[in-house]
Amino acid sequence: MSPHAEPAPRRIAILGNPNAGKSTLFNALTGLRQKVGNYPGVTVEKKTGFCDLPSGRRAEIVDLPGSYSLQPASPDEMIVRDVLLGLQADTPPPDLIVFVVDATNLDRHLYLALQVIELGRPLLLVLNMMDMAGARGLRIDERALERQLGVPVLGISAAKGEGLPALRELMDRDVEPSARHFRQWPPHLQRVLDRLEQRVPRHATLPARARHDLALAMLLDHGEDDALARHVPPEALADARTIAQSLDQRSPDWRSEDVTGRYEEISTLLAEAVIAAGERGDRRRDRIDRVLTHRVAGPVVFVVLMGAVFQSVFAWAQPAMDLIDLLVNRLGTVVGHAMPAGALRSLLVDGIIAGVGTTLTFVPQIAILFLFLCVLEDSGYMARAAFIMDRIMSRVGLSGRSFIPLLSSFACAIPGIMATRSIDNRRDRLATIMIAPFMSCSARLPVYALLIGAFVPNRWVGFVTLPGITLFAMYFLGIAAAISVAWVLKRTALKGGRPLYVMELPPYRMPSWRSVLITVRERSLLFLQKAGTVILAVSVVLWFLASYPKGGAAVHALESQKAAAVMAGDSAQAGVLDHRIAGAALEHSFAGQVGRFIEPSIAPLGFDWRFGIGLITSLAAREVMVSTMATVFNLGNVDSHVRPLRQSLREATDARTGQRAYTPLAGISLMVFYVLACQCMSTLAVVRRETNSWRWPIFMLVMMNAMAWVASFAVFQGGKLLGFGA
Repeated sequence: MSPHAEPAPRRIAILGNPNAGKSTLFNALTGLRQKVGNYPGVTVEKKTGFCDLPSGRRAEIVDLPGSYSLQPASPDEMIVRDVLLGLQADTPPPDLIVFVVDATNLDRHLYLALQVIELGRPLLLVLNMMDMAGARGLRIDERALERQLGVPVLGISAAKGEGLPALRELMDRDVEPSARHFRQWPPHLQRVLDRLEQRVPRHATLPARARHDLALAMLLDHGEDDALARHVPPEALADARTIAQSLDQRSPDWRSEDVTGRYEEISTLLAEAVIAAGERGDRRRDRIDRVLTHRVAGPVVFVVLMGAVFQSVFAWAQPAMDLIDLLVNRLGTVVGHAMPAGALRSLLVDGIIAGVGTTLTFVPQIAILFLFLCVLEDSGYMARAAFIMDRIMSRVGLSGRSFIPLLSSFACAIPGIMATRSIDNRRDRLATIMIAPFMSCSARLPVYALLIGAFVPNRWVGFVTLPGITLFAMYFLGIAAAISVAWVLKRTALKGGRPLYVMELPPYRMPSWRSVLITVRERSLLFLQKAGTVILAVSVVLWFLASYPKGGAAVHALESQKAAAVMAGDSAQAGVLDHRIAGAALEHSFAGQVGRFIEPSIAPLGFDWRFGIGLITSLAAREVMVSTMATVFNLGNVDSHVRPLRQSLREATDARTGQRAYTPLAGISLMVFYVLACQCMSTLAVVRRETNSWRWPIFMLVMMNAMAWVASFAVFQGGKLLGFGA
């Protein structure tokens, strides 16, 4: 290496239990220098970032998934174990582990900490939320805890930024691993572990003491873990399986001995390290929880809160949406006037600016929705929502453990489906995967916003507006459909017992606004990235399909009529014929022909061939429907500027009857279809990967689209019978 070459950054892993504040600390250390991907071979999220240390060195920070134990019960915990043992492909073991614990819940969070300390890797214990611990009357002697554990201990408040400079100083030092070993197995089990340990190969990245933990993992996992199988000889796995089965017969409770012993050790540690604990507890938290987790008041508060969120999504975003809409229209007008008429101007104005620009209009709504979701999660309310939902979900055969994946699906079904890896029961996991796409993801929000803005009047009903009520109804419909499908699946194909869900309610805390804003930025940029790639590509392809082939008998006949009107000096008739020519050319294009082909199957739902084109392109990504409609309706006009899409939908006419093409009932029917339909190929691909079978994604595609067709048919035809079709 050249003497002037920059040294490789230190690899630092942030680890801890869920709700310990890991992500808040990660965001505080790395700021905007982050990237998100997946671990090789699995769909567990890998989040990395960079942090500058006081010495000038750079640190690569890895935010490991939240975990409770090194004996993994889920793929997330398996990733943590394999990274720490140096067994995870393309992820070298860390030079330092920053273990984050909730200072108000040391007795629970130190269980995993003791396991990780015994691995023999350099570790720094960070007591997060020290300000909250003090407010609750807890006084923790950091030096005493440091002596007990044999590792550096530092108290911080990641949300407030307190203690972060001292943390960076410690991260810059060479930390020696602890020599402590907290749990001694009974002699007969220790002999078994020694025997297995001798069969474990020596890895350059594996500390000598970690070989003991690898042997223990083999024993506890019955040797059936695929990750271990790649690193351990088959004969060692066979030995582990035989020994574990023998121990199960002789002493069925032997696996719980490690858990009991560690908690006894934790009690001893805390007796010396916690100097004083207030007796008053957190009475305010108890009073709030009595309301928010009440059987009646809890669900009512949840519904009211979600209704307020959706109302705010419309009310707060409207000024920014109007501004973006104005800028897009102005840009289309400027480009249209600056260029001569032709295919290139049509591509830029009708294809790219109309398609991509109209989609960008909905970024403010997406940002505001994620702002609220992040605040609710960081404040500790989402755990209460999971507790409330557990009562409802247990009646359909699921538990509150499915709530977090379903909540993630409101952002996107893909990470929601990936999050089901934390569910250890296979039937529950499959059922959650099947219903995750029913949650209205952020890709559906532009579709809802477009149709609500076009067809739902902005009238107040009590304390909310009709658009807010409509948006809430769409989200509620998706949740109701998910619960119904789960109820059926858990009593048929995925029949199983009612799962037990034990959860920890984190303390209430002020959200870290830095962390919240970083998350909102990431989600908004992800949408913009899709607008600049998938939506742009689809807009260009769609423009071509909607522009060619040119001509046709109907178009030529209209052009002849226009020429006659021009010669007769009838400019008004010539203008009318211009619009009819544009509409006829679109209808006879490749895209128009496809739309006409599927129109008979969607006409009973209130959709015409133009909506049919949007349904087809939505298979690439649901939000592409907005750009599709923008392109289709701008090609159907003769103006040289981009018209607001909501206005185009309201004013659209049926060329055959001359009447309005779309009624508010048709708009509601289309929203219902988008709530229930499976129109995302990426989601189906992830389901195929997660289930390792094509049977489940095909079942999902058929089931959801059949439900969508039936529900839209019922809405449109039922509405017409009731007189709402006008």
